[in-house]
Amino acid sequence: MNERDVDLSVIVVVYNQMQSLRLVLRALLAQDFSGSYEIIVTDDGSSAELFRACREELNKSSIPMKYVWQQDCHFRAAAARNNGIKISKGRIILFLDGDLVPALDTLRKHIEAHTLPKMMVAGNRKWRGELSDDTKLPTGPIEEVIKFLESDSSTDEKSKQREKVERQRRKEWLTSLRPWRVCFSGHVSIWWSPKVYFDENFIGWGPEDLEFNYRLCVKHGYTPTYRDDITAYHLETPDAVGNVFRTGVHEEIVMYMKNTLYFFDKCSELPLDEVFFGFPRFVLDVATNTWQVVPRSAPDSYNLEEIVNKVRQWLTEYGGK
Repeated sequence: MNERDVDLSVIVVVYNQMQSLRLVLRALLAQDFSGSYEIIVTDDGSSAELFRACREELNKSSIPMKYVWQQDCHFRAAAARNNGIKISKGRIILFLDGDLVPALDTLRKHIEAHTLPKMMVAGNRKWRGELSDDTKLPTGPIEEVIKFLESDSSTDEKSKQREKVERQRRKEWLTSLRPWRVCFSGHVSIWWSPKVYFDENFIGWGPEDLEFNYRLCVKHGYTPTYRDDITAYHLETPDAVGNVFRTGVHEEIVMYMKNTLYFFDKCSELPLDEVFFGFPRFVLDVATNTWQVVPRSAPDSYNLEEIVNKVRQWLTEYGGK
């Protein structure tokens, strides 16, 4: 086992997010943080072009940096994060997604927030829309880029609404009976222990972070919290979006269904609506025998248990094991 001789390990999970990763690395190298830290880029199967793009940052960094890659076999964020954990040396681990650019005080604030053992500290996510060749970010120092992202002057209305709704829900979850739901794996820090690992049975998008949070908080006594003032700016790469409710791809929906059922069967004491909240948005097209995403219906217009049973039956007949 590696000796834990570094204050913080920052594990950045990336998949073909070259433009945002460059910004993430630049921001991590300019942190207002006097402690010791390392940066681990863990790649979920990107092309070699991504490694070449960040090699310059790796080579010139005064901060220890590591890069680990795994083969592209669907969305495997759980396995990718574990790859980073295995080679980490930090007493505290900060998970960041490759499209979340941290503010320059993010590392310091995460460390300061860990005032007690066995804490999980979730940071804020400020939505800043999609990255493309037409995105006009400042070309100067990273400080100018962060200042621009903080201003949100060019943020589209859809992103602003997503951010508003997400922040409100997380504040509500924190005071609910299930506060572990606030800890999105894209921006969360936690004290290292042998219990800190992701379940690699999750292949495809979601909900590996819910299982991680529930297991650590409920079964191992970690305390979750949400810090609205610890910021990372979300700059999406359109081709790297994994959320099945946005992609609407049948094969990816099926993987998400299997993952969600696996989570529930592993934690069956949870109420259905805490696990299967997305299932009412899936409708089977009988003509093609494929699943599609539809707008959310009113809660009194469906029976969640019937929907879950229908999905189980379909997966038994058509979805494989």
